[in-house]
Amino acid sequence: MQKSMNSHNGWTPLSPEEIQLGMQRQKERNVEASQNYENLVNKLLDSVDQRNLPWKFEHIGVGFLSLLLRDDRVLPVRAIKFFVECLNHDALVVRKMAISAVAGILKQLKRPHRKMSICPFQISGIHQPSNIQAGDRPDNQWLHYESASLPKTKQAWESCCFVEKTHWGYYTWPQNMEIYASAAQQPKLGRNRNELSEAEQVIYDHFSDPKFVEQLIKFLSLEDRKGKDKFNPRRFCLFKGLFRNFDDAFLPVLKPHLERLAVDSHESPQRCVAEIIAGLIRGSKHWTFEKVENLWKLLCPLLRTALSNITVETYNDWGTCIATSCESRDPRKLHWLFELLLESPLSGEGGSFVDACRLYVLQGGLAQQEWRVPELLHRLLKYLEPKLTQVYKNVRERIGSVLTYIFMIDVSLPNTAPTKSPHVHEFTSRILEKLKPLMEVDEEIQNHVMEENGVGDEDERTQGIKLLKTILKWLMASAGRAFSTAVTEQLQLLPLFFKIAPVENDNSYDELKRDSKMCLSLMSQGLLYPQQVPSVLQVLKQTSRSSSWHARYTVLTYLQTMVFYNLFIFLNNEEAVNDIQWLVIKLLEDEQLEVREMAATTLSGLLQCHFLVMDDPMQTHFEQLCKRRLPKKRKRDLSTVVDTIPPADLVKRHAGVLGLSACILSSPYDVPTWMPQLLMDLSAHLNDPQPIEMTVKKTLSNFRRTHHDNWQEHKQQFTDDQLLVLTDLLVSPCYYA
Repeated sequence: MQKSMNSHNGWTPLSPEEIQLGMQRQKERNVEASQNYENLVNKLLDSVDQRNLPWKFEHIGVGFLSLLLRDDRVLPVRAIKFFVECLNHDALVVRKMAISAVAGILKQLKRPHRKMSICPFQISGIHQPSNIQAGDRPDNQWLHYESASLPKTKQAWESCCFVEKTHWGYYTWPQNMEIYASAAQQPKLGRNRNELSEAEQVIYDHFSDPKFVEQLIKFLSLEDRKGKDKFNPRRFCLFKGLFRNFDDAFLPVLKPHLERLAVDSHESPQRCVAEIIAGLIRGSKHWTFEKVENLWKLLCPLLRTALSNITVETYNDWGTCIATSCESRDPRKLHWLFELLLESPLSGEGGSFVDACRLYVLQGGLAQQEWRVPELLHRLLKYLEPKLTQVYKNVRERIGSVLTYIFMIDVSLPNTAPTKSPHVHEFTSRILEKLKPLMEVDEEIQNHVMEENGVGDEDERTQGIKLLKTILKWLMASAGRAFSTAVTEQLQLLPLFFKIAPVENDNSYDELKRDSKMCLSLMSQGLLYPQQVPSVLQVLKQTSRSSSWHARYTVLTYLQTMVFYNLFIFLNNEEAVNDIQWLVIKLLEDEQLEVREMAATTLSGLLQCHFLVMDDPMQTHFEQLCKRRLPKKRKRDLSTVVDTIPPADLVKRHAGVLGLSACILSSPYDVPTWMPQLLMDLSAHLNDPQPIEMTVKKTLSNFRRTHHDNWQEHKQQFTDDQLLVLTDLLVSPCYYA
């Protein structure tokens, strides 16, 4: 091929001498470029070191230097020393640049760690399956966190195959799976100064100096922007690099500062200690078992102290600290941390805020581990379940969020094995049993539970309301974060929510009503599986017979959203479409005016999106209802306050008018062939009693408004007599001129 290309293009192949010459020139140019790089760095350092240089130009020079960090070449030693010294510079902007630069330098100085290939099927003792199946399988169970087999001794630690990547093994295994080799095969730890390179010695000397470290911690503990400071990933990377490259060499110098900062409840010291601890945990990735064990002997008391001093300003930082520490880490390596966080998070010490914060921090760590900690998730759920009747709102909200992550991996997808983590349907079944006292009563449920922990025994109703509040928080949190939508058992809670949710929006309503309304809104937007459709419709039919008109009204608002979000699933089920049509038309005849009007709005929307079809049987049904005779008005007695029209007759007739109105309003931009006759039918009821008269007037007014722009085209569908009737009914004589 090369010969044909050469002959075709008239090229001659390079001789070995020419290739050698080219390689020589490349080496020379590389040497020259390297020299130019060092010269540039030195010139910038000379410029920045000038005593009479204005501060603005000094900052620019430091910025230029920080841009000269490269992946393929370590920064000159002089520049490394400059940046390390700049960590304690008087100017904040220089310190920030130095933190990023030193973190980058430590990355340059990182020593390569040896890896070895393993076969996960040999470790598990399972034959490789012929097909791919996601989820918890026998061949990936060895990655699970199991308290009975944690590596708590040196021998167990060194024989354990740690897999840091969380996603490995859940769906399938890498073709060539490599993990880090044992500590004996890794670069030496515990090096003395003489064993370090010149660049490493610069960093070692400074961070071994107690005065330098003390000044650095003072600067890192200062407030930067009041109310806007948060966990700084650059500082975390700095400490992670220090403990990764130099293992525990600097721990004796830092220990007193960590203990002092952990006790201080102020915002900036707490943030500083959180950044250092996260760096310590992540930087100890390749430490030996003895060093890691000693590290946790130091960290566990520190974390207990810090979490007891947690504040509104710092709980986010501690959540980020723990989540960062657990990211891409084998949970078995961090068993000290998880056991610490699971120590009675809802102890009550420090009040409801501290309880909520402990749960938040625990949630941050467990969420990073996803499918690999089923035992911890089961333990946490077992701990939380008796405490779901928490009375404090902030704790309820946090429990709801934690429950979302506990059930996050419980997904039903094709070719997915059942998870060993907790299952939503089992938990919801237990909750339904506890909520029976609320579900069995038909009257409206009022919230009478105040924000204080009651003393003594409480009745089942009060316990149920407390439990329901927490469950509502869970369902609302799940709607936005969970990988799957509501399970069938959760849909059985709908009748309860329908009874509680208010009809109108009002911020003055209590938490229970507002949450129920929000939860219904979110659940109605969720994807339904075809097998769930019959059960949902059964719940809606059941609720439509409720004695509470609020519940019947809310069924319609729920139905609108549910159908529009699952349009094609319903259209694929003819029986479901017929059930929905029956339900809406039935509620058109409801005794409550608001329910009838919402049913008409729902019907109009379903017709407009062609979910339902305006056919002859539907038109005939509404026309028959409209013909329901009303008794003639008699002269009132002086003692009679209202007309004696039977309510049932009026409701039936109004239902027919509302049905015709819905059909007309479902075509706002055109005039189907059936519309002129419906308008004539409707106009005959303009002088009927209220609320029929008002419905007719609104419908005709809306028809005029929506068809005004193209009236010249639309009026072709009407006969002259029909146009004359419309003109007399609706507008002044000049309107259609």
